[in-house]
Amino acid sequence: MRTSHSQYLTMVEFMEANGDLSKPSGGPRGRNFIQMKWKELTGILNSDSSGDPKSEDKWRKEEISTERRNTEIILKEPEIDWNTPSTSSQPTVAPLPQTEASPPVIDEEEWNPPPQKKRKSNLKKMFLDIDRKTREYASERDRVYEELERDRLRVREFEVRERVRQRDEELRMQGQWLEFMKEAMEAFVRFMERKSS
Repeated sequence: MRTSHSQYLTMVEFMEANGDLSKPSGGPRGRNFIQMKWKELTGILNSDSSGDPKSEDKWRKEEISTERRNTEIILKEPEIDWNTPSTSSQPTVAPLPQTEASPPVIDEEEWNPPPQKKRKSNLKKMFLDIDRKTREYASERDRVYEELERDRLRVREFEVRERVRQRDEELRMQGQWLEFMKEAMEAFVRFMERKSS
């Protein structure tokens, strides 16, 4: 199937006007737009009797496979300015859908912005909160310190009492030992006196 020079030119002019159809953009709406434009381009190209008619898929392949050759052919013609915007090197952007109903007009006098809430300065409240929490923390810290100090003093007192008790026990035992030794000495002296007499 042969594509004529006028069909190539028609394809290029169509893509200059509508963007590059081989690069869809804009999501599902962009794809629908591309499909619609390809159908339109296929109808225009097939109506040109200088070349062979083709299906939409064949025209898509023709556009992709002969893109470089098409550019070389067109560059030879001086009347085409390739520096104009929306040439085929740019992605296709689907136009916004046309709506028949115009948007409602709102009078500026009728519309009032919603009232803004008055913001009270919470700075004073924040400082009072911080001050209260600081005082609570300080009193809690002092309470814990006093409790720990009482516990430390109790332990110290217990240790002192235990040492005193142990020392008393040692002294009592020493006293008993001395009594025993005293009695033993007296018994020894009596024994020695009896032996010598």
